[in-house]
Amino acid sequence: MSTVELALKEVRCLDEQTAGRLLEWLARNKTASTAPAPKAPLGIDAMIGFARHLHAEPKTTAEWMAELRAGEAE
Repeated sequence: MSTVELALKEVRCLDEQTAGRLLEWLARNKTASTAPAPKAPLGIDAMIGFARHLHAEPKTTAEWMAELRAGEAE
């Protein structure tokens, strides 16, 4: 027996109120699942997102400058 046949068998046993709620739920989920997926960020937004993976917390300007100066001294 296919999944659709099993679903139909279960739906036939429902009362009108429960069947109505099921139809509403299906309608809400159908529109939600057909919504377009969000587009991937481009340009600077993509770079900022990538940088967040490297550093969990944002650095202050002083911390960035100390890191740059440490690199210059090497």
